[in-house]
Amino acid sequence: MEKNAKAGLQWHDPYRRFSWLSLIGVLLLLGLIKFLFRELDWLLALIGAVNLVTFWAYGYDKAIAGSDRMRIPERVLLWLAFLGGSFGAVMGMWLFRHKTAKGSFRIKFAVVILLQLTLVGLYIYWRKIGW
Repeated sequence: MEKNAKAGLQWHDPYRRFSWLSLIGVLLLLGLIKFLFRELDWLLALIGAVNLVTFWAYGYDKAIAGSDRMRIPERVLLWLAFLGGSFGAVMGMWLFRHKTAKGSFRIKFAVVILLQLTLVGLYIYWRKIGW
């Protein structure tokens, strides 16, 4: 029983660790952005926070590449991009030259962008027809 209680969030799992850290970072930045720019729409503030965290994640992962430190899993980077941080991901990939040579990641990232464009297109279409 004690073994399960100690497992908790399983902090040693990089996916869970960086997912939680990303969520906390987004929430903190969202609060800061809304405090500094009170008139800003919540959705724009959220997208800004997600993009900043995503940009930071790409930079951090590039900075520790080749060291003994725990890397951010690719699926966390892709989820951050999918959840609204695609601009931050593109800027991080471009500025830090991170994940640009890895073909499998670029394909997955392209799928994320296509999914986002499809969802935005569907949203616009549904708004137009009045659903």
